[in-house]
Amino acid sequence: MTDMFDHVNREELLTSWVGGKRISYKKNGSGPPLVFLHGWIGNEDTFGFCREAFGRHFTVYRPAWPGYGGSGPLGRFSIEELVELARGFILGLGHDRVTLFGNCLGGNTAMEFARLHPEMIERLVLIEVYDFVPWYLHLLLVPGLNGLLYRMFLRSMTGFHFLNSFLPLQKAGGSNGLRYTEDGFRRTPVRTAILFMRAIHSFARRRRDYYHSNYRSDVPTIYVEGGRSFGPVKAFRDLVETYYNDLSIVTIPESLHNPVMERPDLFIDRVLPLVASTA
Repeated sequence: MTDMFDHVNREELLTSWVGGKRISYKKNGSGPPLVFLHGWIGNEDTFGFCREAFGRHFTVYRPAWPGYGGSGPLGRFSIEELVELARGFILGLGHDRVTLFGNCLGGNTAMEFARLHPEMIERLVLIEVYDFVPWYLHLLLVPGLNGLLYRMFLRSMTGFHFLNSFLPLQKAGGSNGLRYTEDGFRRTPVRTAILFMRAIHSFARRRRDYYHSNYRSDVPTIYVEGGRSFGPVKAFRDLVETYYNDLSIVTIPESLHNPVMERPDLFIDRVLPLVASTA
């Protein structure tokens, strides 16, 4: 029993090379594979508060996208390229079928992954996903202005608190006290954040109408929503029931936009039983 507990809690920081790109990832637990794709300001630790509980049922892999965490630098890329990067990462681990979690903009990538490679998905868990790019972030797409605005409104204390006055960006975690959003904006390189936003914006221009009209999936899916979130996330919630034929919705009203960081205790209690039954 002690050995099993130690294995679940023991965390390894590892590196994988996919298509010439260095991917940093953390691994713990044992059992069927679970891969967590983080969002706009995440890294290998975004799912960290949930890793031990899920590691009792799964081998948990938490990669950082290029440009984030310990992964290599990021060049211009598309969402489709991120999908293939994630696919190469999974296959490189020796797995051909996984439980796939996608948080925030990582959820948009997970959705496209499930559309292109449904045979590789045991179950899909989407957490607070955008209906693509929020209108108020379009200014981050303007060359020459985007970096200045990012530093002014997302990296500075004054700008962040102004933004937080009308957007639900939680300054402190619900059960852990971590100032994860503020730290995340400071930690994420400006160029990385802008390139990720450009990629999702480009994808939306090409695919949003198709998604709204034609995206239908039989992949078993769980959608996790917070209690008060961004308008584009609410717009996605209005559509998600048309996208997935086998859908469960988990609501965590005690959190805002990122329940895996804000209320990991409730995320574990409400989501783990649904996915552990398939492990």
